[in-house]
Amino acid sequence: MRVIETPISIEELEELKKRSKAKVELVLLGKTERNGITLNRTLIEGTPEEIERFMERLRLARAGG
Repeated sequence: MRVIETPISIEELEELKKRSKAKVELVLLGKTERNGITLNRTLIEGTPEEIERFMERLRLARAGG
């Protein structure tokens, strides 16, 4: 289990999940604001390996890869 705060919408995160083929569940916990930016607080549930697979895809997407 891991919690992240990201400006990426839950719909986009679900799309990244599909592309990564990671077996994780995404749960939107709420929204917060930091420095004028709305952040989605999202719970990622799954095995550590599957969470890492998803996070790697997220890193590549944010880096333009």
